[in-house]
Order: sequence, then C-alpha cells, then structure tokens
Amino acid sequence: MIRDMTNEAYHARPEISSSDVKAVAAKSLAHWKGKVWKESSAFALGSAVHALVLEPQKNLVLRGPEDRRGNKWKEAQLAADIDGQILLTEGDYDMAQAIAAPIISHEVVKGWIADPSFVAEASFFAEDYLTGVKIKCRPDGYLPDAGIVFDIKTTRDASPDGFPREIRNYGYDLQAALYLRCLRQACFNAHTFIFVAVEKEPPYAVGLHALTERYLAAADVRVTLTLEKISRAEATSTFTTGWPLINHVDLSGWQIAEPEADVFDETVDF
Repeated sequence: MIRDMTNEAYHARPEISSSDVKAVAAKSLAHWKGKVWKESSAFALGSAVHALVLEPQKNLVLRGPEDRRGNKWKEAQLAADIDGQILLTEGDYDMAQAIAAPIISHEVVKGWIADPSFVAEASFFAEDYLTGVKIKCRPDGYLPDAGIVFDIKTTRDASPDGFPREIRNYGYDLQAALYLRCLRQACFNAHTFIFVAVEKEPPYAVGLHALTERYLAAADVRVTLTLEKISRAEATSTFTTGWPLINHVDLSGWQIAEPEADVFDETVDF
C-alpha cells in the first residue's frame, strides 16, 4: 500500500487497472490498447468532489475564473498544476461543494471517514495468482479493520432501482471485483465493496449500494477471463477488435414479426 502516490504516477504504472479490464470486457483489446487519455471538465469536477469528501485537509480544490477562456484561466491552471491542485470554474466549484456536502454528512459515510483506520486514495499493487497478470487499484476509501472498500460515483440516478442499471451499463461490478482481488492478493483484509452514488442535480441525493457475494462472484469470473485475454494478447503482441472481416447484418426479431392481419367482416353493415 502506497499512501502518497499521485494520481498521475499511479496511472503511469504498467499494471492492469479496473479501467483496463472494463475497456477489454466492454469493447475489445484494440480499444483498450489504442485508448488516448483525455482529461475533461467532467473529470476535474469528479476529482474535486472526491478531494472535498476524502481529503478536505489538503485544500486541493480551487475556485477559478468564471470560465476557461483567456490567459487568466491559463495562468491559474498552470499555478494549480504546479501545486497539485484542482482548478474549477466558479460554477463547477459551487457544484462540487453542493455535491460533496450530502456525502460528507451521510450518517454511514461520515462514520467511515471518522474511523481511525480509514485510508483515502491509497494505491495497491499485486500479482494475480490466477492469471499471473500484475494488477493495481486505487480505492476512494478503504477501512482495513472492517474490510470495507468504497467508491464514490456521480450519477443521474442514485436510487435503488436506478443505480444498479449504471453498475451493469458501465461495468462497475468488474471494478469492484478487481479491487477486492487486488487488495486480497496484496494481503489486505477486503470482502465488502460499496458504491457511494450521488446525484449530479439537486437535491444531490446519496444512495449506498453494496454488491452481494453472488454478484461479486459472477463479476470475478469475468475479471479472470478478461485478465487471461489480456495476458495472451500481451504475450503475442496481438491487440485486435476480434470482429469478423465482414459482419452480416440481418433483420432482428422485432423487424420480421408479422403484424396482425386486419380483419374485415363483410357482414358488418356500415
């Protein structure tokens, strides 16, 4: 476990991350290998929310100019980069504060952060004993004594019905399985993964979602299969889409369904 590693240094490491696993599982080896990292304003906002919740004592988030145009923003961004801080526009700064507030005050999350064993944004590295692939993870929050790992996600719908769809759509279950695997294989206590989902619009509702053992077991199988695929690809330097040379597109079931015939009764007098 490395506590003081920067986000940039962590991402520069060659070990396989949950983002890598999700890219291969959802798309292909080619999409993973050819991906170009681009930081966006949405990414900066998310990073700011994490910093405000998990490491408020570091004062990592700065309120910048009204917008990102002109030299005023460029100069402020350069200074922020030098100091390792996150620069936001005035509007994004206010939004980050508004999103972070209900997470910080949530009765469960508040207890986690106050726990003496709480570790924020630490980096973990291990060699997967099932596939031999070197893996890494960087949990938002980790409680070693309780074996709890949690991750903060901004979302449109944090409800019990809505957020599970996002787990499926974005492969968050693969992230959970890889994180727990990496921690365990690095000899740390980790058995529970919980998503702290917070909505991006007022009232910035917060919902906590714990993956069941059955859900995690199914995701763990997919992680193993994906790591094996990555291992084979790296051994042969073959990173393809896996697509056929020509994809033959046929009518789908709903397109070939026969519409109900219109029934015309000649005996009916109009």
